[in-house]
Amino acid sequence: MTYPTIFLLRHGQTEWNIAARLQGTLDSALTEKGRLQALRQGALLDSCLSQYPDMSVLSSPQGRALKTAKIASEGNNLSINQDVRLREISAGSWDGAYLDDIERNHGHLFEQARNAFELMFLAPDGEGETSVLARCRAVLADQKKPVILVTHGATLCVLRGLLRGMQFEEMLNLDHEQGCIYQIKAGVETILR
Repeated sequence: MTYPTIFLLRHGQTEWNIAARLQGTLDSALTEKGRLQALRQGALLDSCLSQYPDMSVLSSPQGRALKTAKIASEGNNLSINQDVRLREISAGSWDGAYLDDIERNHGHLFEQARNAFELMFLAPDGEGETSVLARCRAVLADQKKPVILVTHGATLCVLRGLLRGMQFEEMLNLDHEQGCIYQIKAGVETILR
């Protein structure tokens, strides 16, 4: 499938990122660093908007992403629409859990995971790969012109992987930086910092 140019932002650093807790469907506040990262993304959007001045913002409705979208959009006169399909993967009963507790109680799954995002896909009662892939494909299929998407770490990796034509296993190896913008045009990714 052919997609327009997509600009992807991950929410800024949160309190639970620092505490090594899975957020999933739950939320925690942006840290001061997270707010500064969102401001940096806003500054980076200036050059994107000079190329594509009629873009809008689609954001996950979860607090950390929506706050990032609002901070990054300030001064750019961008309208923000919420799209539940951009929410973070649910890790079921692991939402809000500390990584140390998951390792202690589910060591076999913890050892299988390459990173915390893969761990969320392994959660026994979580949302899982099929659902996340379906909603990410659906939100991308709806885009007819360049757009800014504000989302979360695991969802970000899936969206980027789909736009780049990757297999799911490859998506799990993608980085998930905060404070930058991932621009994907015709399947080629450029990281704006």
